[in-house]
Amino acid sequence: MEAEEYLLSFGHDGEFGRFRAVASLHLRRGERLVVRGPRGIEIGEVLCRAAPGHAHFLPNTSVGQVLRRLTEDDRRTEREMRLRSQRLLERAQALVEELGLPLLLLDAEILLDGERAMLHHLRGGECDVRPLVSALSVEFGLHLAPIDLGGSRQSELAEGCGRPDCGGGQGGDCTSCGSGGCGSCGEGKAEADDWNFAQRREQMDRRRTALL
Repeated sequence: MEAEEYLLSFGHDGEFGRFRAVASLHLRRGERLVVRGPRGIEIGEVLCRAAPGHAHFLPNTSVGQVLRRLTEDDRRTEREMRLRSQRLLERAQALVEELGLPLLLLDAEILLDGERAMLHHLRGGECDVRPLVSALSVEFGLHLAPIDLGGSRQSELAEGCGRPDCGGGQGGDCTSCGSGGCGSCGEGKAEADDWNFAQRREQMDRRRTALL
């Protein structure tokens, strides 16, 4: 019997990929499953049945494995990991302030296996996050991966705050974005961070829509 493939979303930042079900499960959109993917064992949600053309949009991703439909035990574990993730985020914020790191923490996510976690953040400048990651990994007993959602954040800061109505960049005299405020549009650094995060999510949603 040929394995079925589905597109599933997973993770707090809306990642998605192809997952293979060895048994014929006849999955429907919105069903929640336990999967083994590139990040580890976690919960995924069915978007649609994978078609041959989807591989063109996701050429460099590995195909994950559908392990089972979500059980009541899985739901309990999910709730426990959410509470643990909140404690991780609160502790990480305290350490960021203690270490004086230019980081805006957005989210912490502990996977269903309870062994792997992601710390989603934006950087306001160059810094070494290893002391933060090491301390949290030891304290919480996790394999912790820092995920910088800003990408080329430094080049963006050099060109303004990133908003389309900003006068930053070449000839726009937006010279204060990197120091906490945008001199031409009046937006503060925190609002610029929120804008860049929202822009990333919008781009990801458009990419997902093209697949469906």
